Amino acid sequence: MSPGHLLSIILAFVIVFVVMAFFWSKAKREKRKVSPQLYIDALKALLSGKEKVAFQKFKEVAQKDPENVDAYLKLGDLFRKNKRYQKALQIHRELTLRPSLSPEEKDEIFKSLAEDYSAFGNHEKAISVLEELYKASDKDEQVGLRLLSEYEETERWEQAFELRKKILSREEKQKTQKILALYKVLWGKKRAEKGELHKARVAYKEALNYDEGCVPAYVYLGEAYHQEQRLSDAVEYWKKLLEVVPEAGYLVFDKLEKTLFELGEYGDIPEIYDKMLTQNPQNTYALFSIAKIYEKKGMLESAIESYNQILDADPTFLSAKLSLAKLYLLRDRKDKSIELLDDIIESFPPVKKEFTCRLCGYKSSEPLWRCPSCKSWNSFDILKP
Repeated sequence: MSPGHLLSIILAFVIVFVVMAFFWSKAKREKRKVSPQLYIDALKALLSGKEKVAFQKFKEVAQKDPENVDAYLKLGDLFRKNKRYQKALQIHRELTLRPSLSPEEKDEIFKSLAEDYSAFGNHEKAISVLEELYKASDKDEQVGLRLLSEYEETERWEQAFELRKKILSREEKQKTQKILALYKVLWGKKRAEKGELHKARVAYKEALNYDEGCVPAYVYLGEAYHQEQRLSDAVEYWKKLLEVVPEAGYLVFDKLEKTLFELGEYGDIPEIYDKMLTQNPQNTYALFSIAKIYEKKGMLESAIESYNQILDADPTFLSAKLSLAKLYLLRDRKDKSIELLDDIIESFPPVKKEFTCRLCGYKSSEPLWRCPSCKSWNSFDILKP
């Protein structure tokens, strides 16, 4: 057999093999084709909240059509929703390795991957993915908001401050300014916890540049000065709070009284409360504080009058009710005292002041500026008179 004849035979075999491979591959692809209806049914089940049905249908779609990226993407999301974080991560990581992904598909995959990391508690990884995605997606606002949430979750207040200024510039200015001020306050609070009181005060003062009525800035400024025994400066900022946001003054009444006592200026307290009551005669906390002063001075009738004013404005003010019952007893008005005590026993309101998030119902015995449950800002009724 001549070399030319042998080459022809080999070439013929190669051609036959290629043709067979082509038709085998085509048949395999056709076999894998899945009806669009199955995918549509899976989406409908997901939208209607039938997650188990949706999971099974997406799984079937993925088995019959491995090229359907969205089916895998949603399978991973469902794994995450059911707290199977490792499985969700595995699916979404594998998707990132696929060639020929469209830019839109890549974005969706990385968004899901960031959600996986966040749900798994790996916020560093989530932030890393979102930062890259934010740069690559031409500063997409939705990605930015998700990144902002991660910055807040990890208390990266400086990064949150800069990012919020960019992505929420179109939002209502006043609301944005208030939250930017709180970022400054929270950053300062972290500095104060490390003993860096000067840096903390600088941050609190910067907060007031963004929101003159930023209550915690005044509270913490006074505390930072008090820690360094700069008592007059502490008093200055607490008094400023009473001027700017008088309805929040009750947060510093005790601090103010103690500090003025330390300074030997306790006699200024009645004047401060009188000024507040001139502005708002129904300020129950100011009334209560001045009533206690009247008691200490032996001015029992004036104290009784103040406690009655408080109860006219707020019949549930337990401390005022108890104090009034005591004074009635001291003045031999036992019937009035017993009447009040009976009322207390019947109603028995909580002794401690509770702050409740109006959005999710989270309760706290301390004033909070951000809800630890639903992550909302300024959602507690702190500024009650």
